[in-house]
Amino acid sequence: MRHLVGILVGLVGTAVALVVAGAGMGTAYESMMRMDLDRVPAGSGLLLVGGLLLGAVVLAARLSPGAPLTGAVLLLAGSAWTLVDPQAPFALGRGLGYLLGLQYGMLLAGLLAVAAFVVPRRRAEPGPPPSWAHGPSSGPVVH
Repeated sequence: MRHLVGILVGLVGTAVALVVAGAGMGTAYESMMRMDLDRVPAGSGLLLVGGLLLGAVVLAARLSPGAPLTGAVLLLAGSAWTLVDPQAPFALGRGLGYLLGLQYGMLLAGLLAVAAFVVPRRRAEPGPPPSWAHGPSSGPVVH
């Protein structure tokens, strides 16, 4: 059940991160092209929020490695789609078209795939102390 939840978190989290980062990429890129430098910080802020959302997908690996792996597959598919039809992602928005068309999705997919295979640290349940940690014996050993 946790893997199903992880896959859903990866799918929804990556999709939302793509939409936010795509809006930021579109704002920043077009502002730079028009030399309207007052709007660049807004685009940069949206890119930061998109990156933080992808970071949340990475952190969901503690729940299930399926979360970042699903995000990696989604980004990989979106970027591969632009290799077949370069204009298709622009139908979803200019920023998303720039993000996937410039193959930033491949970069992010690689990072998410690595995060999926890194073993998350889990805290061990506290057990009994080792036998040598009980302190000195209560007296001499008699044979």
